[in-house]
Amino acid sequence: MKAKLFVAIVLSLLLAPAATNENIFTDKETVEKTAAETADGHFIVQWEKSYGTLWWWSARYEGPQPVGDCDGDGKNELLIGGRDPFMRVMKYDESRNTYYEAARIIDPVFGIGYGIWLHIGDEWFRMPQPFGSATGFFIGDADNDGKNEIGVAWGRHFSAFKWSGHRYKLLGRYIIIGKDEGGTTLDCIVGDCDGDGKNEVVVTGEYQKQHSLVVLEWNGNEFVKEAEWGYDSIYFPWIADVDNDGKNEIIVGHGRELVVLKWNGQDFESHVIDEFDYQVFGCVAKDSNGDGINEIHVTFWYPRLCIYRWNGSEYEKIFDITWEGEEATIEAIDVGDVDGDGKAEVAVGTNYVHILEWNGNGYDEEYLINNTYGLLAVTCVGDFDNDGLQEINAGAVGVSDGEEYKAWIFKYVE
Repeated sequence: MKAKLFVAIVLSLLLAPAATNENIFTDKETVEKTAAETADGHFIVQWEKSYGTLWWWSARYEGPQPVGDCDGDGKNELLIGGRDPFMRVMKYDESRNTYYEAARIIDPVFGIGYGIWLHIGDEWFRMPQPFGSATGFFIGDADNDGKNEIGVAWGRHFSAFKWSGHRYKLLGRYIIIGKDEGGTTLDCIVGDCDGDGKNEVVVTGEYQKQHSLVVLEWNGNEFVKEAEWGYDSIYFPWIADVDNDGKNEIIVGHGRELVVLKWNGQDFESHVIDEFDYQVFGCVAKDSNGDGINEIHVTFWYPRLCIYRWNGSEYEKIFDITWEGEEATIEAIDVGDVDGDGKAEVAVGTNYVHILEWNGNGYDEEYLINNTYGLLAVTCVGDFDNDGLQEINAGAVGVSDGEEYKAWIFKYVE
């Protein structure tokens, strides 16, 4: 009991000061560039940072769209989130050749945070807190004004922030569940999922009384619910045209099923593509074999990657690999040209980062980054340093006792 009470007191002390501040914290402190190479010598550690050893604070989470220009300066930023209540906005400093935290965003809403449970005597009591973790996040145009915002799923609600020229100001908020309801948000993504030419926000999660997928739209003043679907847990959804009909679909792991959702004008029609013995986590739909059609890349609560493509009449599996003895792949999946050869690679994380390239008939492992460790929730691809080439961001959501929860950025060098 004393140990649990100590944790509760520490959490209260850490979170209480932040509740009195506005939505933004600035931090210009940087971490020096490192030059540790991988075994094959093709990738270097361009940047790394430890977030500590506390499982309830230090673990890193992934967001479906963490890269983009969110402050209107014409350069990309990178979002890093996790179990703490901060949405970190990272920028690259060209003069110092490193990354720094340009901002920390929070969105306190008292009573609908995760809360802290106290065990006093024979009873458990929930002490309400204003904070949830940044369970999922994106950079994209959520209000259809032609400029990107930052969207965050915080645990019980979604909010979007717009750069004012001085800080990230709250644009709007949508509460998914109240303080007395069970469940949590898991992710959010932005895109046109109903074919109306405007972006919607898709928020997913796992709830006791609510649908696990909620579609929000900005009506000019606030976010309102347009549609909802599903009851099983949904992590890391995607929005893309995966059947080559010119309209986007939503791709989700609905519990242990891989599902494609098509909007019919009134609601979503669901098509189960495959079923598994474990939770489906990550779904990324991008063209990884150069055929002009987005393939569906799927990861799991298991060290496995499956890839599907539309063959004109149905979705067929074109690749399936399991890395026995390694950590689960969960949400650690993305696609992009990470070595500058003009071809897309598939980057997927276990406790290592596997980089695969299409060989004309299947996918070969082209590189293995083994600087990483732990359960890598984060493996995303993007041009973080704005040099026209793409890098890989990785981060751990699970480590062994005493190990640090780290984040890395890897860059390909000739």
